[in-house]
Amino acid sequence: MKKATTIIFLLFGLLTINSQTATDITNLQTPALDETSGLIFYNNKTITHNDSGDAPNLYEIDANTGAITRTVIINNATNIDWEDLTQDASYIYIGDIGNNSGSRTDLKIYKISKADYSDADNTVTPEIISYSYANQTDFTPNLNNNNWDAEGLISYDDKLLIFSKNWVDNTVNVYSIPKTGSEVHSAILESSYNTNGLITGVDTTANESVIFLTGYSSTNAPFMFTIYNIPNDSLDLFSGTVSEKISNIVPLGNQVEAISLFEITTTKHRLYISNEKYVASIGPITIPFPAKLWIIEIDSDTITLTVPDITSNLALSLYPNPCHTLLNLSESVDEIIIYDVSGRKIIEQHFVEELSLESLNKGLYIAHIKVNNSRLVRKIIKQ
Repeated sequence: MKKATTIIFLLFGLLTINSQTATDITNLQTPALDETSGLIFYNNKTITHNDSGDAPNLYEIDANTGAITRTVIINNATNIDWEDLTQDASYIYIGDIGNNSGSRTDLKIYKISKADYSDADNTVTPEIISYSYANQTDFTPNLNNNNWDAEGLISYDDKLLIFSKNWVDNTVNVYSIPKTGSEVHSAILESSYNTNGLITGVDTTANESVIFLTGYSSTNAPFMFTIYNIPNDSLDLFSGTVSEKISNIVPLGNQVEAISLFEITTTKHRLYISNEKYVASIGPITIPFPAKLWIIEIDSDTITLTVPDITSNLALSLYPNPCHTLLNLSESVDEIIIYDVSGRKIIEQHFVEELSLESLNKGLYIAHIKVNNSRLVRKIIKQ
């Protein structure tokens, strides 16, 4: 959702910012995905949807180009304000949970069978899970000035957890509801935390041991938190260990909207992040921020659930990049492993100064390089 931004501060930030944690993969297809809001990785596909106003569709996208490769229509559904996607072993859940005015009485989650989703006819009919907040008594409209908006949703054990976007106090509340039932559920407040910013996307590892939250501050600065060491059988998520705020995950001005996790191994995770289209302007100056897809990699074996810097001070260069057939390295490396954007290992070589990419399809690849007892990550484009 769009929000007011102090444009002078934004422009200053754009001029002074030096780096970001995530690597951008591609722009998303415009204008069809300009309002990307939810994201999951399922069946080796990246799936997204738009927020309010779009048709009730899920879109599979090509992570190399950002183009839509499949559209699945959700029957008997309306995209009032779809804000997040989550999944468990059998179902995909769409959160129609956006509530900018704080006055909605029709909050709901669409529950879709994965078996139906995988059918070839590209339509599904969901179960509808309705809810209201147990502690909300005032439904007076108050646009972007209430604590009843929400943009984060995860499946957690036998519950769905809804993460609020508190415009008033810049905290997050976590509410739980059952995954089944035709009655209107009463969402129970389970946990709260002062994020000093607005939470816009949430995801968790497959074993539910780590939770990732993304959002942005009042100055449109994107950030991420991780939660781990969560007590067993507890929905008080923030009684676990909460990381320091990981700032500058993508450049200032890119409004982060969704996050999705792909597990390369049990300890190595790839996080996909999307931001919606945003245009900043002051007088004659206009700065467009297209809808994009980004990735971050986290290795919990070597770091304590913080995001590793994918750049390096090493004077190692890869050329030509973009590359047609042969990739040269400026010095011999101990190891280079090439992954595609879905996390599949494509090439592994040791003690080399050049690498043949002739067998690769055109697109974006990620190189993990070990040299002089250091590790770094580089983006490679095959033409």
